[in-house]
Amino acid sequence: MIAKRLSRREFLIMSRTLVGATLLVACAPVQPGAAPGEASAAAGTAAEPITIRYGRHDLGDGTQVTIKEFQEANPNIKVEMEQLQDFYVKVSALAAAGTLPDVLRSWEAMLFELVRAGQFIDLQPFIDVEPDFHPEDFFEAHWKYSEVDGKHYAVNDVVATHITFYNVDLFDQKGVEYPDPENFTWADFEEKARAISDPDNQVWGSETIPVGWHYYTLKQLWQNNGDFFSDDWLKSRLEDPASIEAMQFWADLLLDGNVMPSPSQIVDVGGGGAAAELMGAGKIGMQRDGSWVTGSLMDKNIKFNIVPEPSKERRATIGHGGLNAITTTSQHQNEAWMWINANCSTQGIYNYAAPAKFPGCRRSTNLIEPFTWVADVDFEVNWDIIPQSLEYSYMLPGPCSEGEIFKLLGDALEKIYSGGAKAADIFPEIAPQVTSLLQSCS
Repeated sequence: MIAKRLSRREFLIMSRTLVGATLLVACAPVQPGAAPGEASAAAGTAAEPITIRYGRHDLGDGTQVTIKEFQEANPNIKVEMEQLQDFYVKVSALAAAGTLPDVLRSWEAMLFELVRAGQFIDLQPFIDVEPDFHPEDFFEAHWKYSEVDGKHYAVNDVVATHITFYNVDLFDQKGVEYPDPENFTWADFEEKARAISDPDNQVWGSETIPVGWHYYTLKQLWQNNGDFFSDDWLKSRLEDPASIEAMQFWADLLLDGNVMPSPSQIVDVGGGGAAAELMGAGKIGMQRDGSWVTGSLMDKNIKFNIVPEPSKERRATIGHGGLNAITTTSQHQNEAWMWINANCSTQGIYNYAAPAKFPGCRRSTNLIEPFTWVADVDFEVNWDIIPQSLEYSYMLPGPCSEGEIFKLLGDALEKIYSGGAKAADIFPEIAPQVTSLLQSCS
């Protein structure tokens, strides 16, 4: 479900390849068929079933249930689910060759790279004629994410939001009051983290910041009403006072060494951020990360609870999703839509969300019991925090020239987090360059 943190090199390679692939898509033959939302005549008369290739990055546990039910209802359509290893590289190669699957479960920013390269079709004509498909059932921010210039390119299935996990036993040992789920601020976070930290014994109040993952920093800016970009991704907002203030606040906490392990301190405990599994080792009191952390904490027998991410001016966090889109090269686009409609139905989403332990992007999915995000533990957890977080979660941006922007932005973040520069100096300096890159595709 969760995307690996893409390297700058991979982004640049993919962007260049997809631009070249646009010409191939433009020359792809158009398959005549039925009206949107109906199976083609071939599907009803073919001696052999029409095959719909469904590409995704993970095994899709639970989706096999939906495939079985879909094929029983549509015996002339066969769905082949393909796990694409090394996802970004593989998708880029398939796009260049004109051999993408009929339906691709895209990651966030990848969606817009592929849309700009002409690789996905507009799903709105299918949505408009589907009587049982209700866009208002989806969480608004996640539904509208796939809209570009009045066209709708994908349907989301599940959402994995970032929340705050805390180690109940470590809080008890240190005599620190648990975070208040109704009012958890940056100041509260810092206060509790300092009370727990004992660097001499390699214990800290918080996980470290994964500096190389730039969008982790973005959510911190959101929580102060800052941002990297404007809402339309056409202008930098790095120079905004709110962005500068948020950036420097978290950089100062990282450099302090008494709230979270600094880059030098983390060396002796096995890595950085979630990769070090510090919380599972009982080394940190709080971890702000995706809800998938639940599984690793259960494996380590850590008694935990959850609260929202801390906030300053507003609640905001990342909501990762999987975006189901139909490729331009598909020869069976009507049947591909039939599959998306089934896979992203209330029950279809539930089938995948239950073993993955994520909430669905449909509100109706999240009404089905047992709830998909609740894990079997023998202690009390405020599980309601997870579905509530969908209301203030946002998917990651997919601006033009993201690879080049990451180079500029990444260099700036590394300097600030290492203490080599101040946000107030370097953010206004690079902001015009970021704006120029954002507008380079328009």
